[in-house]
Amino acid sequence: MHGARRHVLKRAFPSKPIDETSADSAAIETVRSNTNNKMKIAFARAITGVALFLFASCAQQPLSSIDRSKYKTVALDPDIKVPEHYIYRDITGKRWRGLGGGLIGLLAGAASEGPGFHRFDAAARKNPVDIRAVVRKQTDNALRSSQLLKVVTANADTTLKIEIQGYGVGPVNGRELGGIIAAHATLTGRDGKEIWNKDEWANSETTALLEKIEANPSLWPKMANEAAEALAKKLVLVTTKTGRTVAEPFM
Repeated sequence: MHGARRHVLKRAFPSKPIDETSADSAAIETVRSNTNNKMKIAFARAITGVALFLFASCAQQPLSSIDRSKYKTVALDPDIKVPEHYIYRDITGKRWRGLGGGLIGLLAGAASEGPGFHRFDAAARKNPVDIRAVVRKQTDNALRSSQLLKVVTANADTTLKIEIQGYGVGPVNGRELGGIIAAHATLTGRDGKEIWNKDEWANSETTALLEKIEANPSLWPKMANEAAEALAKKLVLVTTKTGRTVAEPFM
């Protein structure tokens, strides 16, 4: 009996390193790898909120503030930078982040959103969104309707560059999710020097519970398009000075 117990203990707590070629070692390494990957994903989701928070600061000038006697035309840079993955936030994760505070709260919130993220991801894959193309189209529409600068494809006085800082869904209407996009826009001259810049975020008018999005995956493209349209209007059509604000649903 004692010999059997010693054998079990040796297997559970070996005095020597486990043979790397053994099946047990492979299984342990798989568990370690999966655990590390989950922690990295949770940390990445959590830290995204911190990065977006840093964009909140001082007042911003509208695009209409540029010297229009000097600049007449604009080209929209087609190379819009986009994060590799979209963001998923829900009301439960938001509450965890609010209660926990600090990095622990961020990680707890991200971990609680894991199941919801996978459910949303499965639905979104049925109706994938090319967020770069959607933002480019809505920004082009806003530029043309503003008539601040004439939109051209070559030899432009200025170039509008857009970097999407984050996009996805978050709690916009209580437990209901809405599409959200946060972006940084920069206007440069022919010499490449910056003329104007602005940070903005916007959300969709359409909101829905996760269950409804799962039942009707076409809601995701609709939300993304609405958020992109609202974002373009804030970046281009607003003619008053505004303050940088946090993409609150992503917090």
